Amino acid sequence: MKRELLQNTRVQPYTSGDAIERKGFLSCVVGAVIGTAGALTLTVTHSDDGTTFEDVKDKNLFIEKPTEDGAFTTESIEKDAVVNFDIDLIGLKDYVKITASGAAATGTTLAVALGDANVQPV
Repeated sequence: MKRELLQNTRVQPYTSGDAIERKGFLSCVVGAVIGTAGALTLTVTHSDDGTTFEDVKDKNLFIEKPTEDGAFTTESIEKDAVVNFDIDLIGLKDYVKITASGAAATGTTLAVALGDANVQPV
């Protein structure tokens, strides 16, 4: 199991709204260290070419809490809290953007772990 984790994931620091090439990965975890207390909203867009993005309207995009519009909003989160958001990338195009907004987005640090590689090793 340990080797599967090492060979099937890619972790990178992330800036809200940057494009990620997710080709070959079926899921991701967005880790956040909250910079300001408040609510946090994550929205996901996707693209074939990495330049023209459209909203993802998949109610099962966020694994822990399905939503109707493909966006996820938390209740108020405390400053310095560490939170994870599990995202299902199956059916999405090759490039995705994950954008954080809301009061808690200010000063928040993000990282993305891409996982479930469909080709091994990564």
